[in-house]
Amino acid sequence: DRIAVVPNPYVVTNSLEPLDRQNPLDRGQRRLYFNHLPRECTIRIFTVNGDLVDTIEHSSDLDDGKEFWDLTTKDNFPIAYGVYIFHVDAGTLGQKIGRFAIIN
Repeated sequence: DRIAVVPNPYVVTNSLEPLDRQNPLDRGQRRLYFNHLPRECTIRIFTVNGDLVDTIEHSSDLDDGKEFWDLTTKDNFPIAYGVYIFHVDAGTLGQKIGRFAIIN
């Protein structure tokens, strides 16, 4: 139940993200993360229409782990602004469904 997306909402001009040192005009890598994950789980990200955006397989030696997502689709395209749904399937431990927003 503690699984969450950080930051939520994700603001495209987030000052916490590192700048690209090779190109100071570029913001650098965009990413958010899922925290409080169990050792093994599958994260699926959907649009509000139910279209699958990306799937992330999480595997860690630690409980309460985290997994980063680079805000790109499974086809490696940047995502659009809006609201997204995430589904975490942890097998016998259960499932978690939540939402997050990407703001321009």
